[in-house]
Amino acid sequence: MSDSIITGAYDMHIHTGPDIMDRKMDYLEQAERVVKAGMAGFVIKSHYFTSSSWAKVANARFPECQTFGSIVLNNSVGGMNPFAVDAVARDGGKVVWFPTVDTVAAIKKTEHSAEQGGRRPHWLDVLLSIQADGIVELKPVRILDDNGKLLPEVIEVIDVIAKYDMILCTGHISPREGKEVVKTAYERGVKRIICTHVDSELCFYEIEEQLELVKKYGAYMEHCTNSCTTGKVSWDVCLAQIKAVGCDNVIISTDLGQLKHKYPDEGLLDFAHWMLENGISETDVRKTFYDNPRKLLFG
Repeated sequence: MSDSIITGAYDMHIHTGPDIMDRKMDYLEQAERVVKAGMAGFVIKSHYFTSSSWAKVANARFPECQTFGSIVLNNSVGGMNPFAVDAVARDGGKVVWFPTVDTVAAIKKTEHSAEQGGRRPHWLDVLLSIQADGIVELKPVRILDDNGKLLPEVIEVIDVIAKYDMILCTGHISPREGKEVVKTAYERGVKRIICTHVDSELCFYEIEEQLELVKKYGAYMEHCTNSCTTGKVSWDVCLAQIKAVGCDNVIISTDLGQLKHKYPDEGLLDFAHWMLENGISETDVRKTFYDNPRKLLFG
């Protein structure tokens, strides 16, 4: 087991500064760390801001690191806003995440947390603050209408993603919503699809569901190292899903950038070693953060 296992790797899910919440590093520091770690590149993710312009700055400063911008379709960018997606695409952005902190489930969790008190993640505090200010009504970004059909604006967003050959990530929407999005995206010409956080509580896909999405629509299943290391996801559950679905169809990202956790390159290296120690070959391990991300990012 050599540290060279992450040579050339791409981490497609990193939270950098600047951001509403404090981050462990900004996007320039992360690009520098990618170069020093021998990795190839990463995708900047923010729940609140588009990052395509940041990526261009990073690429100019650190051309050895391929940095990619993205947009997350939360309320701060207008939710399911095809105009915002088009602008990011024209600015060179590559990845479109469906809603995360502003999903139906997230809003319900916010309301429950407000009643229960106690420690909350910062994004919940942001939602509660918006709710308390009363400036605007706190509404989830909806995907389906009352009949379970995709809303027109969702289809418009999907069409923009297809037009620019961007990567569609399901974000934190429910499996029910996610399956409708993936099916429609495939049918309307989206060629690059990732089901996000497939082993997490809010977006949990059964193995049979994952296999169906892989077989029918060519979707990749994403597992995040941070979910296991923080105890949000059982290591056994994650391992079972990876082995059942197969590394040909899996993306390993870190979802790191939080102050109290490791740097993404450190987290990815630790997770790679864990995969090796649990019976996954080095060839298969590298598929999850080298081969598969390259296919998604470059075709």
